[in-house]
Amino acid sequence: MVKKLISAMVAIVIGLALLPVVADFTADLAGDAGTYAGTTLGSLIDLLPILYVIILVAGAVGWVVVSSRS
Repeated sequence: MVKKLISAMVAIVIGLALLPVVADFTADLAGDAGTYAGTTLGSLIDLLPILYVIILVAGAVGWVVVSSRS
């Protein structure tokens, strides 16, 4: 169980290290000079970093729960 938790923590750390890449991508798309600046889609694109973190944490927790059942 401890090995699974440690590997989940490593996955979360690596995923959070990639967060600036996701933030730059969204800034390029929906920033001041972006393609979708000032549109409704641009507002949704601004939410991508938050969704990225939520999916990363939920995926790690789900992986630990599912792998501990077997």
